[in-house]
Amino acid sequence: MDRLYHPGIAAYAREHWRITLIIAVLALIALLAEGVHRRIMVSRLLETEADAVQLAPSLRAFAEAEARPLYAKLCLDCHGARLRGDRSLGVPDLRGGDWLYGSGRVSEIERVILYGIRSGNGKGWNLADMPAYGTSSPYRRSAIPPLSPGDIRDTVEYLHLLEHKPADAAAAQRGREIYAGRGACYDCHAPDGRGDTSIGAPNLTHDLWLYGDGSRQSLFDSIARGHAGSCPAWARRLSAWEVRALAVYVHGAASDREGP
Repeated sequence: MDRLYHPGIAAYAREHWRITLIIAVLALIALLAEGVHRRIMVSRLLETEADAVQLAPSLRAFAEAEARPLYAKLCLDCHGARLRGDRSLGVPDLRGGDWLYGSGRVSEIERVILYGIRSGNGKGWNLADMPAYGTSSPYRRSAIPPLSPGDIRDTVEYLHLLEHKPADAAAAQRGREIYAGRGACYDCHAPDGRGDTSIGAPNLTHDLWLYGDGSRQSLFDSIARGHAGSCPAWARRLSAWEVRALAVYVHGAASDREGP
């Protein structure tokens, strides 16, 4: 057995274990330091005013890095990998900068994530729906008379006129009267058609559409069938800092697209 023992081999083994132990300790220290740093950044994220986070580059970068896996897990199925949404389902393009609710501030996005839209949460946005004018009872919230297919086509011509697109002048004039009269479209979309972000009524004067492509048929379908899209409330499933991180991430995606 003595001949199997070699001082050099034993010394090598001791040195190997010493180095391994040092590496393990350093890795543990790095892991603990990373955890401490993460807790510090989470605290900073919560302590900073929501709308001021984007003014702190390191904090914004931390929030966006933390939000990416959350977005992939919770939001990607509807809003898509590139945040472009789905107009066939009325899922908004989060990079468009055309906000249906609010003006795109982090605090406003945060509220949507927390409480949702038509989510069943009492704090969510749920003030108006798009009536289904082609049905016998267009609006569940109040009595609105239905519109005939001809009425709807006339209203579509007026919407094309609002967008400065070619439109039948006589039909558009009839549509204007419906919009401002018995259709009561002005009540949500405003007399000038620019919508109302306090209730989620879209701007009808540009060619950015929540549903469809803005074609006559697409507009006809929206007016006839109505819309009442929803977004879930995440208040009970996400922590406060995760909600804020997601809001910063969405705001950053829109800001990056709007920038030079």
